[in-house]
Amino acid sequence: MQRIAPRIGDQRGFTLIEIIMVIVLLGIIAAIAIPKYVDLRSEAQDATAKGLVGSVIASAAIGYADMVAKNTASRFPTARELEETYLRLSGVDYAYDDPRWTVMIGGDKYYITYDSAGGNATYGK
Repeated sequence: MQRIAPRIGDQRGFTLIEIIMVIVLLGIIAAIAIPKYVDLRSEAQDATAKGLVGSVIASAAIGYADMVAKNTASRFPTARELEETYLRLSGVDYAYDDPRWTVMIGGDKYYITYDSAGGNATYGK
């Protein structure tokens, strides 16, 4: 027992320099990682919006093919026809007086605009 007692009193903790170096290194890592995280977040939001635009375009193509097959018309469906018949976007608001959908993605508001003349869609903030 007497051999253990002197060792316990002889141990030391970290020096102030060592603690400061750890804090500085953590600060450098945080300075690099936080902007990367923000970029990844905005890229993911844009990818989600692009996916919704793809859904609108695919639904417009299905609507066009359906109208041609039924001999009702050879045109792309209007935004209202698209919303009522061919497209069901959950969590997305559609205003019948405006041919665009409004969606909240990660706290940001995106607008998906549909052009029934060509069956194309775009998005923007």
